[in-house]
This record gives sequence, structure tokens and C-alpha cells, in this order.
Amino acid sequence: MQSSFFDSADRLFSQECTPAQIRQIEAGGDTQALWESLVSAGFSDALLPESADGAGLTLSEVWPILFCMGRHVLPLPYAQTMLARAWLQQQGQALPEGSITFAPFQVQADSTGVTARAVTFGLTANWVLAQHDKQIWLLPVGAAKVTPSGGHGSLDADLQWPAGVTQSALLGDWATPQFRELLALSLAVLIAGAADRIFEMTLAHANQRVQFGKPIGKFQAVQQQISEMAELAFGARMATEMSCRSASWQPAPALAALAKCQSSQSVARMTAYAHAVHGAIGVTHEYDLQLYTRRMNEWSRAGGGASYWASVIGEQALKSGATAVDFVRTDLFAEPAV
Repeated sequence: MQSSFFDSADRLFSQECTPAQIRQIEAGGDTQALWESLVSAGFSDALLPESADGAGLTLSEVWPILFCMGRHVLPLPYAQTMLARAWLQQQGQALPEGSITFAPFQVQADSTGVTARAVTFGLTANWVLAQHDKQIWLLPVGAAKVTPSGGHGSLDADLQWPAGVTQSALLGDWATPQFRELLALSLAVLIAGAADRIFEMTLAHANQRVQFGKPIGKFQAVQQQISEMAELAFGARMATEMSCRSASWQPAPALAALAKCQSSQSVARMTAYAHAVHGAIGVTHEYDLQLYTRRMNEWSRAGGGASYWASVIGEQALKSGATAVDFVRTDLFAEPAV
């Protein structure tokens, strides 16, 4: 996984997105300075073709960048913006300035306007790509009624736009859902990155915290918890890396479902073990661990949880009529049938 992209992205995000800055934004602070510093790095258009002034990279090539966004729990929809701009460019739509998030679920539309509930990064995004049935809108958050919808420090929000705004923001009709898998995959990679970071923090704490004359990492019970954390963290990393193996900017829908299912189901145990090893210090507001574990829990539910995406995969498997092995080979990993 170590690459020039990983090294440069990890260095950038560690410098630009500090825990102090995350706390400030969670408290309602300004996001513009952070967004401008991230955009200046040039990752926003990494998935756009060179003919559109992008870098022409594939999803597989930018996976380390997305992973590092999770390692530093960016409080802005940077990963979603990269995918959204690639989608807009492919559809021949104008690319707006600012950050973009997705709203593929819980969207209602009628004559009075559009309402999107529990929008991921709804408090920090500039735009929302929302879909209801066949209709898709690119909606400005600045023109919406914004109501925070999550718990402490959450960046989710319910957004409501009047009819006058939605009429001008309508992009057109698409026959199939466009954003479910894009949101699912982006959140899955963010979860995998955050899991990597809390495993790193927990291992360091276990080696430094001394109890009864020796580091707590020497105790068998703690070693058991850390070894299970390692298994969960690497499972999420492997699932998301495999799901990003694409020769274009687009993920395979079945693999995106697999990545979100695998990463979401690892969160509860990962966060529980991390807090258990850290003890009382891990739940304090001053300690940084809670910045990661809260966001992981939020991302695990957003865009469909593990059970939702497991049911999607199961339904596809049943419809295929193939054996489990053949379904994995041909439908999930696109190997040629024999």
C-alpha cells in the first residue's frame, strides 16, 4: 500500500487537518480555509480525464489518497467530491466550485420542494447531488434550510430546499440509481482508513501504558483484543482495496456493496476494543481517540449499513442462479466463466 500517493496524502492531511481543526469544525467553525488548502493539493480532479484538465487517474490509483482521508477523519466530503466531479464530468454537466456530497437515500420531492434527511457531511458540504426516483438535482446547501440530524459532533444534517431552488437545480432523469454505490464505497474506504489509525493509536498506547510494572500490551487479554483489532482493520483495508480495483473512476457495484458491508460490520468491535484498551482516558473529550471512533460509527450507518448491503449482495447472488463460488468469481470479481 505504501506509495508516493499514500506518503504525500498522509503528510498533507496530517498537516492540514489536525485534531484541533476537527474540533473547531465540529463546533460550527469555518471550513473554507481547510477546503482551500485541500483543493490546492490538486486531488479534487484526480479522477477527471486529462482532456478535462484532470489527472486521468483510476479509482485503483487514488485508493491510497481516499484511505488517508479516513486516517485523518477529514470533516469535509473530499472523497465524495472527487467521485461527484467525475460523475458530473462524464454526464456533461458543469463542475461547481466547492465540496459535494451525495444524497441517494431518504430524499423526498413534491410541489413544495426537495427534502433530504441525514445527509452525510450535510453541515460542511457546499453542494448535494440528490436523487429521488429518476430525478437528480445538484442542490446548493447555502439555499437550504439546514437542521443538524446527528449526535454530538456529527456532521450529518437534514436539508430542505424550496421549489424555486429545486427547479433550477434539476439535472434531468436517470433510469437507475446513480449514487448509492459511490457513497457506499467512499464511506467504506474512509472507515478502513480510520480503523487503521485507531489500531495504530491503540497499539502505541498498549506499549506505553505501564501497569503492574510492565506495559499493558504484555498482558494476554490485551494482546487478544489487539490481535482482533488487527484482523478487523486489515479485513476492511483488503475489502476496500479490492473494491477499488477499477480501470476507470467507477467502482463495480457489487464490489462497492462488498466493501461497505465488510467495513461497516467491523466498526462496532473495532471501536469497542480500542476504548477497552485505552481505558477511561479513551472516552474523554480531550483525548483524540473519540474523534475517530465517533466518525467511524457515523460512517458505518450512513449510506446503508452492513445488513443493508449484505442483503443487496445476497439478492444478487440468488438472482444469478450460480453457485456461491461462481458468483464470487464472475459477478463480484468479473473473472471469465469457464
